[in-house]
Amino acid sequence: MENFIGLNQLATAQHGLLTTAQLADAGYSDRMIATRVRDGVFRRRGKGVIQLAGTPPSWEQEVLASVLCASPNSMASHRSASRLWGFRTVDDDVEIAIRAPRKAMVDGATVHRSCDLEPADRTEVDGIPVTTPERTICDLGLIFPENEVHRILLHAIATGLVLPRDLWSMRQRTSKQGRNGTGVLDRILKALPERYEFTESGLEIRFLQLCEQYGIARPVPQLPVRVAGRSFRLDFAWIDQRVFVEVDGAAFHSTPTQIAADDNRQNLLVEAGWTPIRFTSSDLKDHPGRCVRTLNRVLGSMPENRPVRSETGQRSRSEWIYARKPTW
Repeated sequence: MENFIGLNQLATAQHGLLTTAQLADAGYSDRMIATRVRDGVFRRRGKGVIQLAGTPPSWEQEVLASVLCASPNSMASHRSASRLWGFRTVDDDVEIAIRAPRKAMVDGATVHRSCDLEPADRTEVDGIPVTTPERTICDLGLIFPENEVHRILLHAIATGLVLPRDLWSMRQRTSKQGRNGTGVLDRILKALPERYEFTESGLEIRFLQLCEQYGIARPVPQLPVRVAGRSFRLDFAWIDQRVFVEVDGAAFHSTPTQIAADDNRQNLLVEAGWTPIRFTSSDLKDHPGRCVRTLNRVLGSMPENRPVRSETGQRSRSEWIYARKPTW
């Protein structure tokens, strides 16, 4: 007896599609498949790809069918990947990527061949193999205006899809092949605040931009500290002044358990001589002036805080401290 239930479940997870290899694993011979195609139970969608009759068509189905037809290691890319990741919702194009020198032609799809496509660049969204967010953003530098790639990059960081350091690693790896898209990514990354690559969210980048905009001495991002036998990581810190800033996204600091853990952590740091400042996403977005006044008031009351140049034009000691790279 044919395992209709198992096949239907598999096809549901694959947007109504099955591969002939999956059908063979379920006991279907080529002759059985051909018979069901003739009877209208199956519909051929390309080499090695079958659609179950009655499954509704969709853009996702078209993308997955193209990926399955191209090669076992192909993936949705460029505009298709951008839509799957939610960067843009207006693109109906079907674009896939394969590693060169392999070649493939798929009806209705644009196939990109890349020498630097690696297994690590492949993941899944909604059951569809797709380039990672970092790789997608790098590829979009080839086809979109720079301001659009910049918007997408900041959105990806702010929503937690990518970390700045991973974008930097992607840029370094793909630039070795001389790809045009990395030039766009490189310019965007270089325009971000210094030390952005150590940040872990779009909110933290916003804070660094605020410091840069208002001439506040650069803090050290993601500083590891050990207090009372416990290890913590501070979002931003001015080491000599022993002042630290935590930027709180609502999604990560809103439950009673998280609030209690934050309070306990902060108390231990205060006992160890650190002065805390906390900003929310709303503070940084809607009240930047208030944030700047708080920073200037707290840092101004601490020793060794001279972030502006002297009348001679020479850097102050504080500027030299925060201009050098961290050594930990």
